[in-house]
Amino acid sequence: MTQVQLGMSVSIDGFVATPDGRNDWVFPNFDDEFVTDTMQLLRSLDTILLGRANYEEQSASWANADGPLAEIMNNVPKIVFSHTLESVDWVNARLATGTPEEEIARLRADGVPNVGVAGGARFAQYLSARGLIDEYTLNVHPIALGAGMPIFTTPVPLRLVGSKVYATGLISNRYAAASAPDDETVDAARDRIHAGA
Repeated sequence: MTQVQLGMSVSIDGFVATPDGRNDWVFPNFDDEFVTDTMQLLRSLDTILLGRANYEEQSASWANADGPLAEIMNNVPKIVFSHTLESVDWVNARLATGTPEEEIARLRADGVPNVGVAGGARFAQYLSARGLIDEYTLNVHPIALGAGMPIFTTPVPLRLVGSKVYATGLISNRYAAASAPDDETVDAARDRIHAGA
């Protein structure tokens, strides 16, 4: 069964970048243990989905780089979603031939086990709002940005399935997508709150 997994770094107030698109605030929290865990996760992926902005950033970083992380990123198949690019030249990358819904349906039909979503923010928002993500790994950094690019723009019910705290204060939380609570569940929760007041 195909698992579509989104992995992103976020501030404690839910932003993936500053208002001007910077994400340099994440790097001080990347200790050796976190990098090792990230590489292990990336090695498990069979395909990575990227939006245009993230593709341009990642390909500039990894296409001509050396080392184990560059090897992973260069070797994994990548599907790039863009309305403006006419071609991509990063090794093992191709432009999507359909919408995200169509490409993910095709990957599921083909039985591709582990599909990673690297972002960026607008691409992650699009997939989340349409229920296309099965699992989220949100690496929460010990910083509040106050403003910026949010990872979510619509309500997305999640269920915590794992968490790990790193020495830098970064907390990596894994969530499974969950169905929205029905009115009866919400009413019962309100009753419990009022009963305890």
